[in-house]
Amino acid sequence: MKNVLLIFAVLLFFTSLANAQSNDEWKTVYSFSGSSNENTDDFIIKSNKWRIIWEANKQYQEIYGGNVVIKLVDSKGDEDMIANTIPNDSGKTIMRKKGKFYFDVFCVLAKWKIGVQEFLEK
Repeated sequence: MKNVLLIFAVLLFFTSLANAQSNDEWKTVYSFSGSSNENTDDFIIKSNKWRIIWEANKQYQEIYGGNVVIKLVDSKGDEDMIANTIPNDSGKTIMRKKGKFYFDVFCVLAKWKIGVQEFLEK
């Protein structure tokens, strides 16, 4: 009987842990888009866990090619390469550093979108 109760307790623990993790969510706090080279406005991140979601699409469907390069630049000028891709592509990158940032975007024959999302634990 003790073994059955122990197994039940373990199952209950892991079920509640799984439900707690599934209630966590991502909230978009900044959005940027364009179709040319650009340095975005600065944005501030205070969270230890956040992510960048990005999308690159052809500017003109009938033309082959295009390129989008997205770099995250911090207040010291240090750069992180987020994407170097041809359209049509998308992706996401989880970041674990706080501070003031902006995106340096190089773009040829493409449209781009960047979202910054903070992780909200419930």
